[in-house]
Amino acid sequence: MSLREKTIEELEEIEEELNEQEEEHGYSTYSMKIELYKEMYRKLSQLVRQNNEDYQSSLDYVKRKLIYCLIHYGTYLKTEYQKDDYLARSCLEESLKYDKRNPLASYRLGFLSYKFNEYTKAIQYFQNALDNEQYHKQHLYQLNEQQQLNAHLYLSNCALHIAKETYEKMNQLPLAKTQEIPKQELSPLFSSLIENEQYLLRHAFYKVNKAGTTTCSKAECEKLISNPPRDTLLLYFSDRTIIAVFNGEEASLTQDQGYMLSYFLLNSSEAVPATRHDFSVVDTIIPNTYTTNVNRLRRKLTEQGFPPMIQTKRYNNETGYYCNGTYPFYIMYRSDEEIEYR
Repeated sequence: MSLREKTIEELEEIEEELNEQEEEHGYSTYSMKIELYKEMYRKLSQLVRQNNEDYQSSLDYVKRKLIYCLIHYGTYLKTEYQKDDYLARSCLEESLKYDKRNPLASYRLGFLSYKFNEYTKAIQYFQNALDNEQYHKQHLYQLNEQQQLNAHLYLSNCALHIAKETYEKMNQLPLAKTQEIPKQELSPLFSSLIENEQYLLRHAFYKVNKAGTTTCSKAECEKLISNPPRDTLLLYFSDRTIIAVFNGEEASLTQDQGYMLSYFLLNSSEAVPATRHDFSVVDTIIPNTYTTNVNRLRRKLTEQGFPPMIQTKRYNNETGYYCNGTYPFYIMYRSDEEIEYR
């Protein structure tokens, strides 16, 4: 029986089954969850349109879950461990069908369009992101200061690229050889374009530790990864994968594991350990699910030869976890893709 043929109650049971599968087996079911939430949203929308207001809260819940999965997990639907730009684009476009003013989705679509040299599309997305950023109700999808600056630079660069291409095409027209047309001086154009590109490259990544946050280039991140300092944990959210490195040992992490480890490093302590509530972005996490996920992360690091770093402590009647601070660390991630749970 297809999802379309099932009742709301049966779809809710499937959601619970998928949650149990994730807890028991440790693999994500986000591709299935996205299809499930899309069907739940369709059915609940019909009920609400029929003036059945009892379903409005359920519709709001499903919408939040669907948008979150599309924006934050669409990149990884093919594999938990490797990003896919084309899947990301498809899911981000779909998220705008449910939240057309979402600034983060528009921003990331602008970044991908720019990456694919689709400058007209990129202009539209970046402008939408900036226009909607100050009005969007959910802080989770608002742009940070670096993203706002980058959006303006990308907009400028898109216009410069289009102008450059236009001038070049204009000079190739037949009439350009027989008529006196305005002479365009392209040198300032090239200078501005190159200067902006160099800035974006120099500030493409954040490098974060306990002392604070600085920006750096992708090349600097990869240099640090290839020649890591002794007894230092490196967590690198690259353009394709997420890896943790310690004294020559390397562990590939899922997106959730990368986010979780970064939160423990930056925001937890023995005095205030991180509980499941710190990771309940759009829904409350079940206690067993939280401890299972943390134990999987700890086990993966231990199996790869990492020393014990994540400790357990009861806090506010909850199981909490914190990094013991024994080792220094660096977290590196693209400034265009602010990591979650910060």
